[in-house]
Amino acid sequence: MNSIANLMLLGLAGAVGTVLRAGCTAVAVRLFGPAFPWGTLAVNVAGSFVFGAIYSYVRSRSLPTELDGVLLVGLLGGFTTYSSFAFQSVEMAESGRGPAAAAYVVATTLLGLAAVWAGLRCFR
Repeated sequence: MNSIANLMLLGLAGAVGTVLRAGCTAVAVRLFGPAFPWGTLAVNVAGSFVFGAIYSYVRSRSLPTELDGVLLVGLLGGFTTYSSFAFQSVEMAESGRGPAAAAYVVATTLLGLAAVWAGLRCFR
């Protein structure tokens, strides 16, 4: 695939990931309210799992490297929200919600690591 087509696919995948992220976040706010960033937590954990699963699947099937770039960098780059996670953690801590911020950091880190581990085992 030529580089222009690859860049177009990368951008399209990023746009799809962004729309999926917005949808997941909206559902989480509707279900649980805005007091805790449940949507960001869910997106980061789900994105970590899907990253591991896609990586494992693409590697086990010897698929084109452009495919994992489009999916991992484009789709999941648009879907996951690590920068939002970092900002929300600092914002909670600075607003006097230190224990909630710490719980959020620990939960995101541990669940994200566990999700990648589980995703990597999907296609072994």
